[in-house]
Amino acid sequence: MKNRKICIIGYGPHVENTIIPSLNIGIKKNLKIITKKKINNFETFTNVKIALKKLTKDYVFYNATPPKSHYTITKLILSSGFSVMTEKPLCLNVNQLERLNNIAKKKKLFMVENMMYFHSQQFKLFNKLLNKKDINKVNIKFSIPDLNKKSFRMENDIDSSILYDMGCYPFSLISFFNFDINSYKISYKIKNKKICFIKILFTSKQIKFNITIEIFKKYENYIKINFKDNIFYILNHFFYGKKIKKFNYIYKLNKKIKTVIINEENLFKVIFGYSNQKLFMLSRAQFSTIKKYLICLNQIKKHIKL
Repeated sequence: MKNRKICIIGYGPHVENTIIPSLNIGIKKNLKIITKKKINNFETFTNVKIALKKLTKDYVFYNATPPKSHYTITKLILSSGFSVMTEKPLCLNVNQLERLNNIAKKKKLFMVENMMYFHSQQFKLFNKLLNKKDINKVNIKFSIPDLNKKSFRMENDIDSSILYDMGCYPFSLISFFNFDINSYKISYKIKNKKICFIKILFTSKQIKFNITIEIFKKYENYIKINFKDNIFYILNHFFYGKKIKKFNYIYKLNKKIKTVIINEENLFKVIFGYSNQKLFMLSRAQFSTIKKYLICLNQIKKHIKL
């Protein structure tokens, strides 16, 4: 939607390098930014309350603050009569989610979590594979090399940890397909008072799941699907949102038999291009999945001690 007016809250590297280049903004005056930094070419506000008073109701806010701030700021935006898109996770627990959902419904606003991988061609491929009944095991691996020293992830706070920032990806996927993870095994490691490794094992619908989330390791972002006939698929860069050529490999008995290439569009740009009507529909459809994955993350949180 090229003529949408957007106000972004926060101006970190992700906003500067990913969000702004992905926006379908017709003219620069349709984009406002809330930050204390000095930015050329864009009108800025020093805090969200000033923006809420000055901007017209046709603006959509984009909440790009750290996860522990998502609920408070999103609630303020909705209560002020503006629709909002928020970085994942939308909030940190079910009570927060239900309060936000009630406000959005009452005021007839949309509240969208920007979980972009659901809009990918690769997700459609995963869905087709999952519909096959001979799957034996699914391995999900998401690891990154390091943390930016200025990142919120450097805080010694479990709400700012990889559990919520990265864990929301695989658990949103698990929740979308209604897999039950009430019985699971968890292991984790702490480094410099931060969670650096989490592994969760569980079995649901006779499929074994192995989820690994890690930092301080080489970048990996894939899903490996093992079938009972010894064929397995590797879907690379599964949770990646920018425009990319994704190479997906099919093996049998550890011998590669095929490569499937998917030319993925910029998934952020795809979401920003949706009409308000489609964003309303997406907002309502996301609620159940977000609720389920927040329950999962909060269950795991109880087992982790920083």
